[in-house]
Amino acid sequence: MRLLLATATGAAVLLGGAGITATAAGASTSLTARTAAGDITGVSAGNTYVPSDGTVQAGINFTVKDPLGTDPSTTVPASVTAEISPPGKAARSVSVSYSQPSKGSDGKLPTSAAGTGSFSISSDDPAGDWSLTFKVSRGGSVSTDSFTVNVTGKKASISASVTPDPVNLKKGREVQVDVSARVKDAGSVSARLVSDDTSEYYDLGTLSQDGYGVYTGSTYFSDDTEPGAWTLEVTATRGNETFKGQVAFTVNEPEGGVSKKAKSKVTLSVQKKGTKVKVYGKATRAGKAYKGKMLAVYYKAKGAKGKYKRIAWVKTDSAGKYSTKVTIKKDGYVKVRLSGTSKTRSAWSPQKFVNVK
Repeated sequence: MRLLLATATGAAVLLGGAGITATAAGASTSLTARTAAGDITGVSAGNTYVPSDGTVQAGINFTVKDPLGTDPSTTVPASVTAEISPPGKAARSVSVSYSQPSKGSDGKLPTSAAGTGSFSISSDDPAGDWSLTFKVSRGGSVSTDSFTVNVTGKKASISASVTPDPVNLKKGREVQVDVSARVKDAGSVSARLVSDDTSEYYDLGTLSQDGYGVYTGSTYFSDDTEPGAWTLEVTATRGNETFKGQVAFTVNEPEGGVSKKAKSKVTLSVQKKGTKVKVYGKATRAGKAYKGKMLAVYYKAKGAKGKYKRIAWVKTDSAGKYSTKVTIKKDGYVKVRLSGTSKTRSAWSPQKFVNVK
């Protein structure tokens, strides 16, 4: 992997180097108990990073075990408070939102109840392991559960690669180009492949999150792609901050020259309404509307391994526009394929993330 340049908007600085173990903005990670009485389980935290400026609100989720006790004849409701201690600083309170449940209609007691909380992290706070402590009161007794929350510093890390490198173009054929980026403290990551010498680029859109901190995407280079020096541009978000990283790679011209095929392009927009997602855009050929063309719609669930699956077909109208509705039950990524012919090059749209929650 080669990280040649990294910059960030605002005062933040994006650097390669040590791995980042903080929670991704907009995501959460499970925490391991340091000391446990067993009353609090399933703890996770999100947005746990030191901002470049101002303050961010970190969030936590937790579960209370036996919130009304274990004896149906004598309930003992649990109340929950929490505090968190940054390294070298005094403890601060955590705003806890937890409602005591009721007995079931059958008289049975609930075995668990969910709660949430939040705490602030300011730009002058230290990074490192913060100690999160819950106190659960039941009648006259109090139990304590402690967890470690890793808070990332102002510096973030991007490492990325392009495969293959160099990209050897082939006459009359397409070459698959894969992008992989590791950005462990990002909310979302997008990428473009840009020629250093011309205005040509391939937009991969939002990279798919295949694992915590791992983002991938792919496209296909046609034989008329500009040879020479190219750059992978990676853009990552963390809260209200945006970071950019760049990786250089090379494209070699095809042996035997370039085939005489027209270039095509397909755009993509998505509009969500529950699990129904409207997928629409426009296809062009040689810069003009590509009418009556069948396009394939592909989907991949967030975090899923393997390839995209085709979920629908849609045909362009006389203006080259297309629109269809698909059912998506899990958060994931959508992209559209415009197949090539003997006279026309194929094309992929950028991929788009769909949040169905």
